[in-house]
Amino acid sequence: MLARIGAAAVATSCGAPLSAQIKASVTDLERLLGRKVPEPLSALLPGEVLEGAAFVRRLLSLEAEAKELRLPSSILSRGESSLPLDADRLYELTLPRAVALIDRSEFRNLPFANKAGELLALLHRSQHEPPEAFRLAAPFSGAAEILSLNDQATAAPVIALPKPAEPDPAELVIARSVRFDFLAEEYAAHYRAAELKADHQPSFDWHLAMMRKSKPRYQGLAAATGVPWYFIGIVHAMEASFNFRAHLHNGDFPLAARTRQVPAGRPLRWLPPSDWESSAADALRLMGFAGAQDWRLPRLLHRLEAFNGFGYRRMGKPSPYLWSFTSNYESGKFVSDGRYSAKARSQQCGGGAMLKVLEAVGEVAFA
Repeated sequence: MLARIGAAAVATSCGAPLSAQIKASVTDLERLLGRKVPEPLSALLPGEVLEGAAFVRRLLSLEAEAKELRLPSSILSRGESSLPLDADRLYELTLPRAVALIDRSEFRNLPFANKAGELLALLHRSQHEPPEAFRLAAPFSGAAEILSLNDQATAAPVIALPKPAEPDPAELVIARSVRFDFLAEEYAAHYRAAELKADHQPSFDWHLAMMRKSKPRYQGLAAATGVPWYFIGIVHAMEASFNFRAHLHNGDFPLAARTRQVPAGRPLRWLPPSDWESSAADALRLMGFAGAQDWRLPRLLHRLEAFNGFGYRRMGKPSPYLWSFTSNYESGKFVSDGRYSAKARSQQCGGGAMLKVLEAVGEVAFA
């Protein structure tokens, strides 16, 4: 019920004038919907019902401001008129436009770029959870062990999880082990089996455009850290929603201050304001990726999954961090309170899906 009403509120707000004020209140929701909100529902408000509508209003307002400032267009833009939204795809459908605002202004109008970066950081928090490597490694120098960047066995971290469910015959067979030598063939097989879902084609096209446009920045960071540029791009997508005005560690905004969320207080050596590259290099070192060897496909996928966490694997479920937007994944996600919801669905394009897109056009090649 909330999702349907949230979608209606968002759709209505898109057609309203930019000057319309959308406030988190039952009165404004009723004005948006054009009808009385039932009392049982109104008791749940204000809350997530209006969050999508409020975000869209701010996005449209910034796009109008960019037009007034005569900021140049971006190849990352995906239209600036109507914005018909599905509440369950709010992140996917608004991400390109928020990123495009930064691309249009970052080297031309820093105050505006920071406003756009702040808005994108807000959107990012709707999908992001701190990676398991950061949640469990204390001090953070222990992240390399959790990530299993060598061939030694990786012990499953002690963490409260639901009892493993019996696998659905239609689902992928997911090994419960976390050791790379047990999983290499599985990763290769799952990657071959994964098919990109056609209904996400616009998102795939946009991710490709974003990766290609940002490739020089990623390549510069790759030269300094030894991490492949496309892997940096995937981490940038998953951990910061491609926000170049925020920290790669977790999407925290602004770059002029150290991170606040886990991992907090990064970079340790910091003279704000600083650029994205120096903070991103700190993140890659902290993650245990810098200087790592063997970037073949199975190892690459293992690093991604290990960094985000083996919680899905220990339940016998495919990780959306890898397989969202592919045939390998339908639903199931750890939600913000740390609990697993079988109905929740990731709105982020998974790392494996991004690799498939890049491989399809020859940007990467795997043996």
